[in-house]
Amino acid sequence: MKKRNIILVIVAIAIIVIGLVLLKLNFQNGQEKASENNTSNEVDIYDEEVIDEIKEEMNATANTDMYQIEKEYDGRQILQIKPSIQFQTVLAGILKNGQPSENEIQDLLKNKPSQKGVWIAKQSRNAFLNLLKDTQISGCTIKDDGYLYITEENDKEEVKKLKEVIASNRLYILDVSGISYTRDEFSGEIIEYPFEKMDPNQAVDVYQEGDIAILEVTTNEKGNLSKQEILEDILLNMQN
Repeated sequence: MKKRNIILVIVAIAIIVIGLVLLKLNFQNGQEKASENNTSNEVDIYDEEVIDEIKEEMNATANTDMYQIEKEYDGRQILQIKPSIQFQTVLAGILKNGQPSENEIQDLLKNKPSQKGVWIAKQSRNAFLNLLKDTQISGCTIKDDGYLYITEENDKEEVKKLKEVIASNRLYILDVSGISYTRDEFSGEIIEYPFEKMDPNQAVDVYQEGDIAILEVTTNEKGNLSKQEILEDILLNMQN
């Protein structure tokens, strides 16, 4: 009789355990389905209807296809000019050395650098070489193709970092101007963004697309920064 009671207790425990396992599995499946539903309900960042609705709320006037949807920390949806469009606009301004018009951007981009390494804008080459000279960096030259080359051995840490960057699988485009030409977030129009005037202590303004990074560098007109600080900030942004 006692043996029979023990068997019944064991069977009861087994049923309870199986029930708990099934309950847990059902709960997990429910969570997965809820997660799938939440994912399917997320708004496509290129949803034209939603973009048009937000445009109306913001009184934004740029073409719908220039925007993508971003979320603020509080979950509110806002519009942002696509980073790829901003990047192309900034690069076109560097290649022109001035504010590009809408209809000349694509022609300007035909002359963009394509090899890996460090490419210096034509109008900035003397300024960049002077920056290296003023920070005791020797053995560097910029050839006619606009790329930076190390021509002499140098044990300085900054030179070692430059060598690593030049040998990397990325392209860095440098322009020493203190400004960039970008898109206004509301109108989509091309405007001058004078980051140096807005913040004289900002050494570099960065734009990225894939394996290419544009570094707009301050002219340091007011002398707020040392040459060493500017070079270190350039190298730091090249290593990120």
